[in-house]
Amino acid sequence: MCLATMSQPATTVAPVAELERRLHWRVLSIAGFIALMVMLAVIAAVSVMVPPRLVAGLPDDADVTAAIGLVHSRLLMRAGTLRFRSSLAGEAPPGATFGLVETRLAEQAALLLERARTRHRGDPRLEVALAHLDLARQRHVLAGRRYRAVTDRGVDSPEARLGLGVTLAIQADAESDPMRARMLRLEAIAQFAAVDPRDSTIEPALYDRALLLDQVGRRPEALRVMHEYAARDSVSPWAGRLRQALGTAAD
Repeated sequence: MCLATMSQPATTVAPVAELERRLHWRVLSIAGFIALMVMLAVIAAVSVMVPPRLVAGLPDDADVTAAIGLVHSRLLMRAGTLRFRSSLAGEAPPGATFGLVETRLAEQAALLLERARTRHRGDPRLEVALAHLDLARQRHVLAGRRYRAVTDRGVDSPEARLGLGVTLAIQADAESDPMRARMLRLEAIAQFAAVDPRDSTIEPALYDRALLLDQVGRRPEALRVMHEYAARDSVSPWAGRLRQALGTAAD
């Protein structure tokens, strides 16, 4: 009887210790979860307070300079009725032609830019410039992939936004599914709207955005953007083309 009474505490120590151990780990887990939530909240707050890094132009490099010399004002982007402008090639008039000579220029420029990229690893401006050359050669899937590689990593590149928007709009024109085509145009509109107004690509972005808004049936917005464009440019041939495209003379 006494032996049974004396052994009783020994049989209850283990469950109590196990319970304390489990409670300890549970507290640690909760504390870890709270710490993780706080860290994510801080990251989110910082991302809101600190805007994406704005990049424009091209790096100062001998091969980049040579590439610009090859294609600037000579390599005309086939953007259909849309406007396109880049630090690499300048701006193309509507309906620009692209033949064997332009293809060779684009290939030579791409080789120079690839060589420069070995010295400027991670520079998004070179990725954008290479995407422009893909767009010129109608490699739309690859161009879109290159543009997104920049825009999706927290870098604000107006040229990448403009180039991606033009790429999406061209893909929409070739799309047989009306719903898919509309989705592509809406995404293109969003890219044009995201172009920084301080950048030189803002006029082409406003121009293209107004055209596409009208195409998707959002005429009041298209006219508002057209007036925003006119506040910057009301006398150039581009301004006249935009008014004509939206039929504002009859409004």
